[in-house]
Formats: sequence, C-alpha cells, structure tokens
Amino acid sequence: MGGDLWASCRASWRVEWAHLRRSWLFLALALVQGMSFLVLVSLFALTGSRAPTALINSDGSPISRQFVSDLEAAHDSFSIRPMTVKQAQSELDAGSIVAIIKIPKGFGASITHGQTALVQVDLDNVDTDMTDDIERAVPSAIVLFGDHYHFPGIRVRSVEHDEIPHDTGYIEYLVVSALALDVLVVAGVVAGAAVAREWESGTAMVWKTAGSASGFILGKVAAAASVGALGIVPPLLLVVLAYRVVPLHWGGAVVTLAGCCVLFACTGAALGALTKRVVPAAALLFGLAIPLYMDSGALEPERFDGNKIWSLAHLSPLYSVVGVLEDAFHGLHVTPEPVAVDALVMGAWTVAMFITAGWLAGRRLGT
Repeated sequence: MGGDLWASCRASWRVEWAHLRRSWLFLALALVQGMSFLVLVSLFALTGSRAPTALINSDGSPISRQFVSDLEAAHDSFSIRPMTVKQAQSELDAGSIVAIIKIPKGFGASITHGQTALVQVDLDNVDTDMTDDIERAVPSAIVLFGDHYHFPGIRVRSVEHDEIPHDTGYIEYLVVSALALDVLVVAGVVAGAAVAREWESGTAMVWKTAGSASGFILGKVAAAASVGALGIVPPLLLVVLAYRVVPLHWGGAVVTLAGCCVLFACTGAALGALTKRVVPAAALLFGLAIPLYMDSGALEPERFDGNKIWSLAHLSPLYSVVGVLEDAFHGLHVTPEPVAVDALVMGAWTVAMFITAGWLAGRRLGT
C-alpha cells in the first residue's frame, strides 16, 4: 500500500510538472493574478481613507496653520488640498472632493481673544462611510488643536494607554493578509485545474490502475504547492521592499506561507475532484476567495465586528492564517485564540482538505 502511494505520488508529480512546462501561459497568468490581488487590496485601502478635502484658509495666521496641521493628523482621514473658493466649489460640484473646510479671516484673532471661531465644513454626503469619517475627524482635530494651545475651555484631558507598544498602519496590516489571498489563488487554482483536468482529458481512470487515489492527489498537491511557493516570492518582496513591511519573525512568516501553499493546494484539489471540470473549479475558487478573505479578519480583527460575524469567520481557513501571519509580521494577536492554536487549526484544515480530496477522487475512480 505504501509503495503504491509513493509510486502514484511520484508519477502524478512528474506528469503535472510536464504539463505545467507546456502550459506556461496558464502558469504565468496564475502568478500575475496572485500579484494583482495584493495590488487590489492596497488600492482598496488607499481609496478608503484620507478623503480628498479642499482647504480654504482665509486667515493665514500661525494659529490657523496649526489647526490645519491638526486636521491633517486627525484619524488619517483627510488629504488636505489648499484651493481657492471658486476652485473648491467647482471640485465639490464635480465630485472630485468629499468636503471643503473653510477657515475664516480673523480665525487666529478670535482664538487669541478667547472668542469662539467658526469653521465651516461643506460635505458631499453621497458616501456615508467617508462622510462619517469627516464628521468624526473634525471634532477630533478641534480637541487636538485645543490641547496644543492649552485652552481653558477644555476641562477633560485623556491619557492614552496602548496595549500594543507600536502602531500598525492600515495598509501595512492589509498587505500582510493579502499574501494569504495570493497563495489561495495561485496554489488553489493550479491544484484545482490539475485534478479536474484528469477527468476532462479522460485520463483519470488511468490512475485507477496505476495506484492509489491518495498518491494521485498528493502528487498534484505537491506540484501546486511548489508553484504557490514560487508565486508568493514576488508579492513577498513587494511587501518587504516597496511597502517596507519587514517580518518581526522571518522564520514564522516563511513557515506560515509555506503551510499556506500546502493548505490551499489541498483545498483546490478538493474542488477539482468535486467539479471534475477546470473552468468550474477555477471559477468556484475565485468566487469563494473574496468572501472568505473579507470574513477572515483580513481587513481588521474580526472580533471587532460582533460575535455572529466572528463566529462565522471560523468557517474560513483564512481566519487562522491571518492570525498567524499578522503575528509573524507585526507581532499582533488579532484573534482571541493563541497563535499556536491558529497554527494547529491551519494544520487541521490542511489534513481535512487532503482527506476530502482523496476521498472524492477515490469515489469517482471507484477505488
């Protein structure tokens, strides 16, 4: 039995790599697709924050300039763009900016004499998400501004205590989780296509006489995981060199990404054995990728979104993957479960997917 398993595995591995060498365009597109997901989530983060906001500073005093600095520091919500009144109104009407902040003439003098200075904010509230960001950030900037000048009107002073000794930017958090999505797409699609192709080409039944179904699946998984490992290198270099996100624990990061290659190759193999068609297998994997990614804590720790969503997130293997990756890169504990538990769950998912793929293949081969 053991001999049949490894003989089938080696034969399956050789056949798959021979096919991949002939299908270089498919392989190249799979690798490019993985990189594109990293760019996609980066664009999502960049366009989802720092709302383009016009600034009309009719005062120009040092006090008003300090207020502008505090606006720029508030929640990373503004991308301040100094404009004239006419230009700002034109940009707002065209939908090119989200808001106009108007600092009136005499703002600094009013503040100096202890008077209330009014700042007008004109909002294009077509997008409530960005509108809410503006509405939260302006009062925050006012409080920060008052704190800088020690105004007597501010009677409450907060003292911040951070549970984590360093801050992590949203994009820095997001690109790490995107690496898991890259591996899911590359290794998953290659494995799914590799298994499903055997039925489409009519060669699947050859494996019934050549050896075990598990050996057949193991060879496909090994080849797909190898492709996934090669495919994750360019995104990882992009994250480290371009985004300047260097893992705190290189060993943990590399081992986790290697584990992802095997996990998602097994997942793709199971989908390929289920559908027995290349296009449906790839389409199903692409269709599942984004929902699984969105509900995995990839955008923020899932525990912040309520118990129901957090409980649902456990149905995705990406939930545990993100937990381990964020710890390896940033030292963040984004899941209530310990990192060791997340790693064990990753292993359990891998075994479950491999067994499922082997069982489906064996059932369809009649072995």
